[in-house]
Amino acid sequence: MEFLMTYGWAILVVLAAVAALAYFGVLSPARFLPDQCAFPSGLACIDKPVISDSGNTVTFAVRNNFGYTINVTGITEDANSADDCAAPTLAGCVGSGCTPSSIGANGLGITNDQISILRVACTSVAAGRFKVSPIINYVSGASGLVLSASGSITGEAK
Repeated sequence: MEFLMTYGWAILVVLAAVAALAYFGVLSPARFLPDQCAFPSGLACIDKPVISDSGNTVTFAVRNNFGYTINVTGITEDANSADDCAAPTLAGCVGSGCTPSSIGANGLGITNDQISILRVACTSVAAGRFKVSPIINYVSGASGLVLSASGSITGEAK
C-alpha cells in the first residue's frame, strides 16, 4: 500500500505540472505552426501572409485560378469563427510587388492566372499568434453572379 501511495503522489505531481504548462499555453500546438494562408482552389494563396501589428494589417497574395476574370468587391467577417480581426477592410492591387490601395466602387478586376496582392486592415492586431477568417466577395466574370470565397490566415504578428 505504501508503494502505491508513493507512486500515486508522484504521478499526481507530474499530471499537475503538465496541466499547468497546458493552461499557460506552453504546450499549445498553435505556437509551433507555420504562417499559412488557405482559400478555395479557385483563389489560391501563393505565399505566406505578412502580419503587421504596427500597421494592423494582414497582407497576402492570391492567384485567380477560376478560369475566368473575377471582380473583387469587398470583404466580410466570418461570424462563425473566433478570429482576431474586428471590422476588416480590404485593399488590393493586381500584379506581384504592387502596393495595395483602397478598392473603389468598381472593385478590383483580376484576370485568369493573374496574381493579386490583398491587404486586410483590422481595428487592432496584437503581437503574437494571429488568426483571421476573411470572406472575400467577388463577381464572377463567367456568370455575373455575386459569390464569395471563405479563407483562413494564421501567423505570427510582428
